[in-house]
Amino acid sequence: MMASSVSGEFDMPAIAAPAIDSDYLVECLTAMLDIPSPSLHGEAMAAWLMPRLEAHGLEVTTTARGDLLAALPDDRPRRAITAHLDTLGAMVVGYRPDGRLAIRPIGHWNARFAPGARVRVHGDDGGIRAWGTLLPEKASGHVYNEAVDAQPSDWAHIALRLDVNDTSQAGLASLGIGVGSLVSIDAQTVVTDTGFINARHLDNKAAIACVLAALQSGAATPGTRLLVSCAEELGVGLTAPMIEGIEEVLNLDIAAQGEGQNVCHDGVTVAMMDSLGPLHPLATQRVLQLCQRHDIPHARDCFPFYFCDGDSAAKAGQDLRNALACFGADASHGWERVHVDSLVALARLVAVWWQHTERAG
Repeated sequence: MMASSVSGEFDMPAIAAPAIDSDYLVECLTAMLDIPSPSLHGEAMAAWLMPRLEAHGLEVTTTARGDLLAALPDDRPRRAITAHLDTLGAMVVGYRPDGRLAIRPIGHWNARFAPGARVRVHGDDGGIRAWGTLLPEKASGHVYNEAVDAQPSDWAHIALRLDVNDTSQAGLASLGIGVGSLVSIDAQTVVTDTGFINARHLDNKAAIACVLAALQSGAATPGTRLLVSCAEELGVGLTAPMIEGIEEVLNLDIAAQGEGQNVCHDGVTVAMMDSLGPLHPLATQRVLQLCQRHDIPHARDCFPFYFCDGDSAAKAGQDLRNALACFGADASHGWERVHVDSLVALARLVAVWWQHTERAG
């Protein structure tokens, strides 16, 4: 963990950070990981999340696209936290002569992370029509020998093997499966006794779990606002209707560990810059100061290949101060892993950020 230096001081009274129930946080996270929500297909996630937000007194509305807006209405400074509920996924794009299906990804994830993934194929009503497995085009060494190792690793060479007997077009059509069918990737969640959570889609359901844990700790105050987008993985996070009247946004998302990065694996990673450019200095310094004041483990980092919810609004020319705080995770957009300590630290930051809303300039 790298110590941070913060320039300037904000009017931040001494407010004790609420205690975070890590068991509740993990319980919420594992429940959400079981709910499919590829981009623009987040209805089931929204239905699960809305009553849990309302239980803390937040008024929840939805946009035409399917985003959630939750708030304790007040005339305090207009600041909000945002976290996206959508995940990576795939869609059926064609039939293959071997009885398997051709797919393309929803969101940006590498085909190297596809082989072995268990998936669900959904009908037009969102219901599950079949389970299956993503496999390389040449999946058996007993059949293809060394050609298995020589085949390209791209989406054109990934096939969906369905667990159904009749894989003809007519047979699949009778199940409601065809071109355009949604494919959701099973999270395959494992929680270890050492505190690690291994799963797909930690990005960004882990951040939502942090928000719920902060609310459960009693962090909601008048002026609390939460924006939950459903298309961040498509590069279109916050839209104009979501940020009407909002001046400052704290984006919550994943920080990817790896060579050249300075991610805090057991605390909060505060982004100073992402692929769009610097995060707003005033909003960012506020986050750093909160971490220091409340002894929240943290580090500063810059993300070269990264886009967050608020970047959509900023790129569209909206007048908005963006900050970005993240949980530290390994193998982003693949076989992700996070330690619960990082999630607890981010939940503590959410709690104190909301509690200082009334003093923010």
